[in-house]
Amino acid sequence: MTIIVDGQPRELRSAATNVAALLHQLRVAFDRHDIVAPAPASPLDNDLVVTVKHVDSWTETVRSTIAARLVKRWAFTLPIGHKKVVDPGAPGLAEVAYAVTRTPDRRSVRRTKLVSRILRAPRARIVAEGIGEYTALSELAAKGIQGTLNLATSALSMVATAYTAGCGGCSGTTASGRPAGHGVVAVDPRVIPLGTRMYIPGYGHAIAGDTGGAIRGNRIDLGFDSTAQAYQFGRRSVTVYLIK
Repeated sequence: MTIIVDGQPRELRSAATNVAALLHQLRVAFDRHDIVAPAPASPLDNDLVVTVKHVDSWTETVRSTIAARLVKRWAFTLPIGHKKVVDPGAPGLAEVAYAVTRTPDRRSVRRTKLVSRILRAPRARIVAEGIGEYTALSELAAKGIQGTLNLATSALSMVATAYTAGCGGCSGTTASGRPAGHGVVAVDPRVIPLGTRMYIPGYGHAIAGDTGGAIRGNRIDLGFDSTAQAYQFGRRSVTVYLIK
């Protein structure tokens, strides 16, 4: 048979059973980048011509996954310490093309980056972490939540008092038409517009649903369901987070 390696012909006899065995016998190295004909698994026959063309440069494409980033959101409706996956997210896919060259002795390979692109952008994994309706301010601060409530558009320092539906001069129905009780607070509409959602550490999730003659400026009156709860809260300084 005749074997031609990189244009150099050679005639020989061999008892090898296929092309791969013949090349191994002759110590002719080859891999998937080289051009071998007939295919390495082909059987040998009389007068067969085997050609090998070594390839020392090619383009290689590598694909890899892009990890989805984790987005944490604070949830007022979940108890503190509880978590809920809002969106499991999905990894992305990136592709990078390289120019690859190797030395004739095949001992050194060099890759040069040509271009990269994102085939599929990752989708963030969103996890809600509960901070609870009645979470104490100290608990929030300990968890590093204070000042990082990314749901809040602004935070106001205010003086808070408490009232119930049965307080003197109260009708039980607020200025917004909602029944008075926990979660409905009285505000100065010039400071906080009626209908604004908010979160008050130590009180919980609330809505600006009432007004009051004594509620002016940075004052807020928090609704409670019982007189005992109102007396227990008393009067104190609070941070009011206005919610998007």
